[in-house]
Amino acid sequence: MEIPLFPLRTVLFPGMPLPLQIFEERYRVMTRELLESDGVFGVLLIREGEEVGGGAIPYDIGTTAAIEQWQEAPDGRFLLTARGRRRFRLLRMLEPRPYPFGEVELMDDSEPREDPFAFELAEQVRSSFPSYFQLALSLTDQWARGMGLPRTPHALVNFLAPWLQAEEFEKQQLLEVPDARGRVALLADVLNRLIEKTRSEALHYRLRKYHGFGARN
Repeated sequence: MEIPLFPLRTVLFPGMPLPLQIFEERYRVMTRELLESDGVFGVLLIREGEEVGGGAIPYDIGTTAAIEQWQEAPDGRFLLTARGRRRFRLLRMLEPRPYPFGEVELMDDSEPREDPFAFELAEQVRSSFPSYFQLALSLTDQWARGMGLPRTPHALVNFLAPWLQAEEFEKQQLLEVPDARGRVALLADVLNRLIEKTRSEALHYRLRKYHGFGARN
């Protein structure tokens, strides 16, 4: 399939909401055409270059997205909320129209019904993520109730990856791994590392916070 492409400095996962502010003319043209056709576009993380002005070199794996809400501002900007749908592989770039355009193929995101190890890994992640989430929130003195987590591997990775306080290239790796077992195994490794890192940060935060309170009183 051939779709418009939008290189960004954000990794989009299936199911993830994506707020956008469209001000470049070429992407305003793209937005108008998408609104008229109810079409999808592809979001790709930028490997090299800038979002504005053209010339950005993206990664080859991205996610299709569809516009769910939109508003046109008086100055011509579009304020959009899109949502990720399916992972895809970029096969080749096509001539701009005037926005980037490419030929892509959708990736197989069917869940591995006969791979018990993938589901075992998913359960491990479901068990460990709440600890990480609470540690991360504690750094800003916030607390949250538990959240319902998907049980299947692809869905779990797509749901949790946007919540991770990780570099975008690490999230890109979670997007790129083709099979469900490999994706959830990588997620487990990233999550374990982040738990240790965040636990150390939370300890230092509490030490600074309570030491300061005692010193003032």
